[in-house]
Amino acid sequence: MKRIVILLLLFIPLRTFSQIGGEAEVYLTGDRIEAQFNGGGIEKFSKYVHEQFNYSKVKKAGRMIASFTVDVDGSIKNIKLVQMIDVDSGVELIRVLNKCPKWTPAKRGGKPISIEVNYPMVFDSEQHTTEPPKIKNIGTQPPISRALVDSDVNQDEIYTTAGIEVRPDFPGGIEEFYKYIAANYRTPNTRGLAGKVYVTFVIEKDGSITDIKVLRDIGYGTGREAIRVLSKCPNWIPGEQNGKKVRVQYSLPISIAASR
Repeated sequence: MKRIVILLLLFIPLRTFSQIGGEAEVYLTGDRIEAQFNGGGIEKFSKYVHEQFNYSKVKKAGRMIASFTVDVDGSIKNIKLVQMIDVDSGVELIRVLNKCPKWTPAKRGGKPISIEVNYPMVFDSEQHTTEPPKIKNIGTQPPISRALVDSDVNQDEIYTTAGIEVRPDFPGGIEEFYKYIAANYRTPNTRGLAGKVYVTFVIEKDGSITDIKVLRDIGYGTGREAIRVLSKCPNWIPGEQNGKKVRVQYSLPISIAASR
């Protein structure tokens, strides 16, 4: 019998796949001097990303959102994707962020502080060349702290836990959700099978789970089993934005360890 361990990506070592799909908390820091990049605002940073990003990696339309920390020394740390289109484009954005030059850090009371940034990229159409697609920035303000919060809630919009006001919750708390997965996930009886399965799903406005996607599995039906277990999952308490229930995307890594 194999052991199954549920891990938050926040605590997994920062290798490429460990940075995909984590659930990130956004802290609102109030009045401050915002961080700058190359002597300018988010527009300068967007220009850097667009110049460095290999758009041939994008194979379909959609929105991708990266979360990272601008530390007190201006370096980028804790890079995660809180919403992604596919693995290839997600890995490419992580590559660009990993090589990013230092920022001028944000300050409060004259002292540098670390802040969390949510950076969205929206691709209007499929890309089969290296030409940049049309990019939409969310709002006119830099996407820092609350980049995902729109003035009006779009009923069809899919939010992430990084910027939502009331995060969805599992009855009894998130630990009960992990217990549910661990108790119901059946691992294949395959000698030496070990690794991580990455899945995303949407928690609907009625708390049900839909749009289950396997970003990576380790074969032998491990991805299909994740879909089966999540499809039978009890309803969640839905998330809310501006006092209205909204759809929220959630990410889950499942770590399968071979029995000793």
